Amino acid sequence: FPTHFEVEPASMMYEFGAYGNPGRFSHWTHGKAYHQMKMMYDYGLSKIYELVINTNPCYGFLMENNSVVQNKLVIAHVMGHCDFFKNNAYFKHTSRQMIETVSVNAERIRKYEYEHGEREVEEFLDAVLAIQEHIDPYVNIRRKSPEEYERDRRRRPKEGPYDDLWSLENRGKPQQEEERPQRRRFPEEPEKDILRFLLERAPDLEEWQRDVIGIVREEMRYFLPQMQTKIMNEGWACATGESLLATERGFVRFRDLNEAREPIRVASGSPGALHPITDFHNEERVPTLRLTTRRGYTIEGALKHRVQLADGSWAFLRDVKPGDRIALAHGTDVWAREPFAIGYQPAEPDPTLSDVADSAGTSVWTVMRHLAGRPTRSGEAIDAAVADARYTPGMAGKVMPTRRPLLAPTQLTEPLALLLGTFVGDGNVTKSGICLTCGDDAYARRLADLAETALGIPATLREDHTSTGRRWRIEVHSRELLRLLEALGVDLAARTHDKGVPNAVLRSPKAVVSAFLRAYFDADGYAGTDGVILSSASKEMIRTVQVLLLNYGILATQRSQADGCVHLEIRGASAERYRAAIGFQLERKRRALDDYLASHRWFKTEDPTDEVVSIQAGEADVFDITVDAAHAYVANGFVNHNSFWHGRIMRELDLTDDEYIEYSQLNAGVLSPSPSRRSINPYYIGIKLWEDILKRWDNPSDEEQKTLGRVPGKGMEKIFEVRELENDVSFLRNYLTEEMVEELDLYVYELRDDEWVITEKDWQKTRDQLVASMTNMGYPVLLVEDGDYRRNRELYLRHAYEGRELDIAYAEKAMQHVYKLWGRSVHIETIADGEPILMSYDGHENVMRTLS
Repeated sequence: FPTHFEVEPASMMYEFGAYGNPGRFSHWTHGKAYHQMKMMYDYGLSKIYELVINTNPCYGFLMENNSVVQNKLVIAHVMGHCDFFKNNAYFKHTSRQMIETVSVNAERIRKYEYEHGEREVEEFLDAVLAIQEHIDPYVNIRRKSPEEYERDRRRRPKEGPYDDLWSLENRGKPQQEEERPQRRRFPEEPEKDILRFLLERAPDLEEWQRDVIGIVREEMRYFLPQMQTKIMNEGWACATGESLLATERGFVRFRDLNEAREPIRVASGSPGALHPITDFHNEERVPTLRLTTRRGYTIEGALKHRVQLADGSWAFLRDVKPGDRIALAHGTDVWAREPFAIGYQPAEPDPTLSDVADSAGTSVWTVMRHLAGRPTRSGEAIDAAVADARYTPGMAGKVMPTRRPLLAPTQLTEPLALLLGTFVGDGNVTKSGICLTCGDDAYARRLADLAETALGIPATLREDHTSTGRRWRIEVHSRELLRLLEALGVDLAARTHDKGVPNAVLRSPKAVVSAFLRAYFDADGYAGTDGVILSSASKEMIRTVQVLLLNYGILATQRSQADGCVHLEIRGASAERYRAAIGFQLERKRRALDDYLASHRWFKTEDPTDEVVSIQAGEADVFDITVDAAHAYVANGFVNHNSFWHGRIMRELDLTDDEYIEYSQLNAGVLSPSPSRRSINPYYIGIKLWEDILKRWDNPSDEEQKTLGRVPGKGMEKIFEVRELENDVSFLRNYLTEEMVEELDLYVYELRDDEWVITEKDWQKTRDQLVASMTNMGYPVLLVEDGDYRRNRELYLRHAYEGRELDIAYAEKAMQHVYKLWGRSVHIETIADGEPILMSYDGHENVMRTLS
């Protein structure tokens, strides 16, 4: 349809959203909805981006404080809706002049309020709106009455030469008395359209009341197709275990996160943004692809894993090609919020002869004589003390008390992180203890002082003269310190190729990470005319540091060297960010970095994207998470993870880089799974199904081509066919496949002990339950069985029970409203706790009894 757009202030947008149509009749429920929605907007908790009215011409509404990109996205989305309104079969019978119609209806209701009083009309509207969903969605398919069926049968010509034999059945039989007429029930067949039944049959309604029921029913028929096609209309991943995820508890490897299943929040790509993980997944030994970019960033994942491209769109790893540009999670700035708890306890010294002597109340010499087999008067006491203390003779393997015990830290602090950075860079194990080497006198003394103040143990400072100049050795003689370092993830005996950033550092706040990196760059880094360069023989160390730096917004490039080492180079504006966020402690390196930055006063704008240079196939265990609020997370410096038509339209527009970034963030926020286990996001489910249909009909398998006759390249043709013929129920039943159930995490959940747990993973049962929840738009089906129950004009309704029980409290209140409309007792037959029951309301009280 032709489409008109209007720019409206937020107050008008939320009024339209609450009323469903501009100019609709006034009622307190609309006001309540308005205040709820507007308050959520005012507090920044939600926002209406688009409203579109199914009329000819269509009307789309844009919020005046939307950005240009947001309104482009809204316009693209509205065009998809308008196409659906015009072409889908379920919209064929809707009124295309509904804006004018609701205005006329509202004027009639205002007239009734003037004539009969606002209170009287409002209370009557309360009753009608309480059951407004109970109309027949297929009312346009007219059903024949029994009389019409009988008349048509008699008029139908005989179909065979022996059909007249049926009339011989009663020939020759004596005439029987006319049977006693049976009471004729109304309706003659169960009636699903309760509003129409009340409109036509309620005995005591005034004409204005019947008109109000007709108004509500007419408007509900208009909204019905939108409820039946919500998913279709709104529609119109796995990384390897070593991938590092940025979370509120620091950087966590996918494998560790999946094993611990911690309920934590993860970065989603926007600076500082955190969103909760709602589910975990993993697959064993699946084909993978490893992407490597020009700067050396890597991500490995399953073929169906998605990464964000430079233009803001998402691509499966299997569809990425060398030369494609990938978005980097640049400046995410998400770190652990709490210090890392070390949980280390120093080893208790083994019992000594002095301990045995003190316990036995004798001297060490007496204990030694007794243990040597000589007779003593304290023999029994010594034996008891030896047993209690579990003393064993000899020195092998024993932990002996020291004069200066280690001050066991409870948290990883900045001073301790500085020591760790130095130990990782320059530490080694010697016969006499742990040794650090340093070429700077003042810095070496600071490290020695730091070891004593942070750990409580003395450090010895020794001067060494080497062929390359004077160096300083800081030696610490403490077995407990070695055990502490091992507990923190520092293996001083490891080969240089196997070094890595300790897990305790990865799980620490920003200041602690900065302290570690500062000390590590002091040990193994360089500053000079080429900027900042870190050198290491450990590729894992370089990769991890590169990901950490990216979290600060520092872009670094890997360069392989002839000696087998890898350099990590930081230049230009990133070198400036490095100085501000991390820096050096060594004075000479600090001055060298200052000189480099002073000689490069102007820097090129850095591109936070990178080019794919290689793709390698492999096989590995893969892991994934569900992030409801954004459906995106940051892993290894990449943003990992869309509506169908609005996405295609937006990609055709000539957007700037900034607009693409804004669009992708907005798109990722809207097209994400629902945060509630009790509902689904129609935007997300819809787009995924449309994309899957397009892909499967564009690229059918050999088996599908042979058995189903599918021809490649027919995806768009199939999409238009589905758009025209289906509603949500048939859309899900026909096109929700096992693979899509798995990808969309559409499992069956139940609330148990205040926690949502998965109770069914079978994809067919999951699909069928989802379809069942969509049937009748999720509302219970109630049928009018008898309008003259007990021959007293009482109304008897029957619940078409299909495994989902009524909300009893809600049903009892609804019966009171139906009583107001019908004027006599109302009954509902249903199932509760597996037993048939009859609920009744007689105008005074609700009664429930079990049916025998």
